[in-house]
Order: sequence, then C-alpha cells, then structure tokens
Amino acid sequence: MKIVTGLLGACLLLTACSQPRPSAPPTVTVTAPLTTASAVDPATLAWMDGFCAAVHGYRTRTNEEAAPGTSVPKSVAEAQKGLSEQLGGIADRAGEAVDRLAALPPAPVPLAETVRKAFAGKYATARDRARDAKTALDRAQPGDVASQDPAMKAVQQAQQDVDGTYDPVEPLAKSPELLTAAASAPGCKI
Repeated sequence: MKIVTGLLGACLLLTACSQPRPSAPPTVTVTAPLTTASAVDPATLAWMDGFCAAVHGYRTRTNEEAAPGTSVPKSVAEAQKGLSEQLGGIADRAGEAVDRLAALPPAPVPLAETVRKAFAGKYATARDRARDAKTALDRAQPGDVASQDPAMKAVQQAQQDVDGTYDPVEPLAKSPELLTAAASAPGCKI
C-alpha cells in the first residue's frame, strides 16, 4: 500500500513539474430544447398556425387600414362616405376572420375549440354590427347629420366587440401542447 501511495505521489509530482500542455479550447455544452417543431403534433401545429394567422390577419389589416392619410371631410356627405368606408372595412376584416376561423380543422384540444368559438363569435358580432350600421348609413340621405351618430356608435361598439382578440396565444396558455405549437407556428410569430 505504501508503494502504491508513493508511486501515485511521484506521478502527481512529475505531472505538476512537467511543461504545461496547450490548453484545450473550452467546451460548450448546448442543451437541446425540450420540444422542437418535429416533436409537435403536425395537426396541432397546423391548427395553431391557422388560428394565429386568422387573428393576426385581422389585426394587421386593421392597422394598415387605420393608417393616416385620409383628409378631413368638408361636408356631411363626405363624412357619411368616410364612415361608410370605415364600417365596410370593419365588416370585411371581421368577416374574413370569421371565415378563416370557421375553415380551421377540428381543434386538437377542447380549450382550443372553446377559444376559437369565442373569437369567432366576437368577430361575427363586430361584422354584423358594422354591416348593419353601414347599410343604415348608406340608406340615409346625403347630408343627413342625424345618420352619423348611430354610425359612429357602431364603429366604437364594433371595436369593443373584438376587444380581447388581439393575442391568439394568451387564452390558450393553460395548454402546454398549444403553447409548444404556438412557439413553432409561423402564423403565431408577429
């Protein structure tokens, strides 16, 4: 035992006294993510991509159409025309979102179906409200001042109807499966 201990000590001493070796490059350990796009169920990924694309499509189009550049109306008739266009835009955008949500395949989990129906219901309410207000405004006589107030209220109410529909992922946060799919879905990236 003394010989083994002595030899071990001599080896350590020789190692410590020898010339230093060139240092090896540092080792970097990369941990693979817990989930990857290939680990996500393709049907769930496709559903989540379509859902996010429908919601972001509405938001993006709303922002584009609300861009400045419209002139101040010079008459009540011009104001009516502008309100009619605004209501038409809301009806078209919301209708497109309803159609895209309806075209989705069956939801992968019950929570997703509940959220899809809730969003589709909000967009449908906004679409119908804006469409009906546009129809009433378009039937009014040009220059009818009284026709503007209900149209303006309809614009505000339609915007409130879609309140809470701008983030497609947050209401699905209770489902790890959907969150994982959202992280990989192109339509969920803004």
